[in-house]
Amino acid sequence: MSIFFLMLLCLALGLQAQEGNPGADVWVSADTYPPVIEGCLERWGFYYKVIGQDGTVYNLTRCTTGLKQYVGHEVEITGKPTVISLDTTEIHAASTVEELPALAVKSVKELSSTCKSGQQ
Repeated sequence: MSIFFLMLLCLALGLQAQEGNPGADVWVSADTYPPVIEGCLERWGFYYKVIGQDGTVYNLTRCTTGLKQYVGHEVEITGKPTVISLDTTEIHAASTVEELPALAVKSVKELSSTCKSGQQ
């Protein structure tokens, strides 16, 4: 069980590290997440994200189990803007949660079997 919490902590720290890399990623708030996004589908641990051509990172949630086959492909994702809550509590510390904007996946459409240049 503690391995699971360690993995969640590592995941949360990794997501925080992305925020501290100006110019590499552009984060979008949940209020402005579009219902349809296009870009390169990537997987990070248990989470999926789409990287748009302009570098915008879109986190995905809900029905992501069928996305594995599209990793490294150019996709169009349709969904509903929402948030992901990550437990970032450290051992022997007060409970903390970080909320990240995300798109609750409703459908996926493959646009290309490879990502455009500059993306994985």
